Amino acid sequence: MTQHHIFFFVLLTCIRFVHLEFDHRNQNNNCPHLFRALSDCTCVHSNTIDCSYSTTISHLPRSWYSAHHNLTAFTQSIIRFDLVHTPSITLIKTDDFQGLQNLRYLSIISTGLTKIQPHAFRHLPYLSEIRIEANRNLTELQPYSFSDIEYVRHISLASNSIRVINAEAFRYTHFVDVLDLSNNPLEVINSYAFFGLKSVGRLILCLLPTCPIKQIDPFAFFGFHTCDTIVLTGIHTSLRTESFSHMTSIRLLNLSHGEISRIHSYAFQGCEHIGELDLSSSLISNIDTDAFEQTNNISLLNLNGNLIRLFEKSIFQPLINSIKHTNLDNNPIQCDCTLEWYLEQRSDRFKLPDVCTGPIGYECLSPNELQQSQLPCYQINEDNNQTTIKNLCEKRVKGIVVVKSLASLYRLNTCLFVLLTIMFISNVVIYA
Repeated sequence: MTQHHIFFFVLLTCIRFVHLEFDHRNQNNNCPHLFRALSDCTCVHSNTIDCSYSTTISHLPRSWYSAHHNLTAFTQSIIRFDLVHTPSITLIKTDDFQGLQNLRYLSIISTGLTKIQPHAFRHLPYLSEIRIEANRNLTELQPYSFSDIEYVRHISLASNSIRVINAEAFRYTHFVDVLDLSNNPLEVINSYAFFGLKSVGRLILCLLPTCPIKQIDPFAFFGFHTCDTIVLTGIHTSLRTESFSHMTSIRLLNLSHGEISRIHSYAFQGCEHIGELDLSSSLISNIDTDAFEQTNNISLLNLNGNLIRLFEKSIFQPLINSIKHTNLDNNPIQCDCTLEWYLEQRSDRFKLPDVCTGPIGYECLSPNELQQSQLPCYQINEDNNQTTIKNLCEKRVKGIVVVKSLASLYRLNTCLFVLLTIMFISNVVIYA
């Protein structure tokens, strides 16, 4: 056999091998032909349906059930379903995935999705992760859209165009580790929006420097029996009465870096077990009496960097027994008679600013150094029984000036003494 024959034989063998591999791959990639809706999808592995970048799929099969044994085996084997960059998908209907009994991971990303019908994801007992993200036409969550999902680990609804969460959108979805609604133009959280979510590990509503949420209705979070963390940073709304009511068990509520301005009475009513409340850098200037009523177990309260002027006992009284640390640093606190209760106990559980911002004559003093007798209400003129505010800073400045003058005089005398001593020693040496 010549060298050319050997080369030709090897070439034919390679071509045959490539054809066999191609046929095998095509056979494995094609989804069952009975599912005509999946004609543009691939089933790369025995447990994955991938419809990514399909331009023809507009709906899912009417039913995943079949009397055909092989088809049933196929649907039972699917654990992952991807609908990514499929612009023709506009609607997820009720029970669209029913029959995929072992489905664990579902992604609907960058599609033409506009609506999710009620009970769209029920009867999926092993579903652990849902990612419905970057669907710019999805503006609203209908009631019961995410109902009856019993044990889902992660629901991500980030980067859609959701403006409204209707009441009971998550009805009977009991256990969720992470629910992410960040990067949506969400403006209103309606009452009972999360009703039915009994246990949530981490609820993320806003992570942006500025959050579009302008209104949190009373009972918006009603029904949370257990919630570890709620992240709602950058909101532009006051905290109305019962906005966060009946969240019976929550570890951390993060409302920092917003424009809250005011906390109304009973804003946290029913939050008996809230552990940490972060309200830092939120332009808060007004806290109503009873704002923290029924929050008997807060251990950490962060009010750093706001516009709070008065440290009133009536506001912080409900926290006295449970609080471990309250941070009021970087607030324009007035050293007036509202501080009397604090000066009586001087608890290190309260961190106040280093310097008072008023009244006049107190601007140089520290709340921690202030004596109770120095408060304006203790400055009584004995002649006419009128209150006269003494300029304590002026006295301190005069005292500092006197001390500095005495120190300068002492240093001058010391220098003169040294100079005279040197002159005396010099004269002794010369005459000796």
